[in-house]
Amino acid sequence: MHHLHRPLLAAALATSLAASASPQIRITSQRRIPFCPPTTAVEFIAPMPNEEVAVFHGPPPQSWGVILEVALAPTATQPTGVFEGQYIPSPGLAAAVPTDLNGDGVLGDAHPAMPALQVTMDDGIVVNGTFLLPGTNLASLFEMIGSEIEHGGDQTTMLTWVVTPAFMIVDVNADMATNLFATVNGVTDTVHVRHGFDPKYAPCSLQSTPTVSIFGPDWISTVDEMVTPGDGREEFLVGVEVRIPCWFDPATNPPTPTPLDPIPGPGGMAMTGNFPMVPGPGGHPAYPTLDVRFSDDYFDAPTGSFVPGGVITGGTCATIWGATGANLAFAFEQASVASWFGVDGIANLAPVLADDQMIYRFTMTGDGTIFDTDALPGEMLITATIETECNVFSITNVRVKHRPDVITTDP
Repeated sequence: MHHLHRPLLAAALATSLAASASPQIRITSQRRIPFCPPTTAVEFIAPMPNEEVAVFHGPPPQSWGVILEVALAPTATQPTGVFEGQYIPSPGLAAAVPTDLNGDGVLGDAHPAMPALQVTMDDGIVVNGTFLLPGTNLASLFEMIGSEIEHGGDQTTMLTWVVTPAFMIVDVNADMATNLFATVNGVTDTVHVRHGFDPKYAPCSLQSTPTVSIFGPDWISTVDEMVTPGDGREEFLVGVEVRIPCWFDPATNPPTPTPLDPIPGPGGMAMTGNFPMVPGPGGHPAYPTLDVRFSDDYFDAPTGSFVPGGVITGGTCATIWGATGANLAFAFEQASVASWFGVDGIANLAPVLADDQMIYRFTMTGDGTIFDTDALPGEMLITATIETECNVFSITNVRVKHRPDVITTDP
């Protein structure tokens, strides 16, 4: 049964009563319900506004992640040609000349899976030895991670680009920052990223509390019950972000962001950059205290590893409670380490507890197979934990829904 809004219902009742009392009265006008046109939205999930990245010089190398979320109403005339389950791994990087997909010598070709997308920056960038001028369309450098059906019938597509040290950003306007622009169907989002220097990490001196969050999937996100490369089903993205309070060392120029309590890595030092692909289950090669678990069984296609599902129910310091299954952290890519000023906008220049942030970001694409095997039929729980050098512990989780491959209509 269709329900009328109260103003429409009142008008309908009034008209009906008037017509029964005076049959000669004719309705000369009707109030029409407005049509809901297809919508478009684009948003940078990462980097965050005013995030800081290195200029990619000198050891250790540093990487950062650029992640876009694009929401489109899936209509038959959808101009981007994006459909659920589509997956293309960075066609612009696979081309003989980066971003020249058709070989005509013109750089900045559109992404074949989303030709309406334009992604540019106001700085130059060197990609595999090719210099791309500011304003060049970089959309083809993105990997299409997947899509999901959101509220109102809009289809949300996730795209990610890990800017490794193999890329070199050229600060052509010498403003020590890079502005990124993403445009789809006339809708634009912009993010401002500051340039910095590779940080030098100091041993733990004071305890601090890390904050762990999961971005990408949220409680309304959905993944196909079986996710396998090339089977026409949906890819998905899982991102884990860790924030550690830091201070800016005034002995360097510019001041170096230094975590109060670093995440331990090989040699007891926190590390940046990507890592070689390794089999699992197991810990992250550069961050052994990172622990990520799916409650459902998972087969990791790139490494051929089967990971039994499990959860972590809690923990204190160096002890976790109720751990079942196995650690999926080996499958995550360390995509960025960055820092920014805190809520007061002022750099803290002493090693005290403060609101400045050091950010560690880990991402994993859904390029394996998920088996719905846990006690949550049709759902999956993702748990992420991490510890710092002083054994400070943080944990978070999120529930993600399974569903069959479906198509929704316009709102």
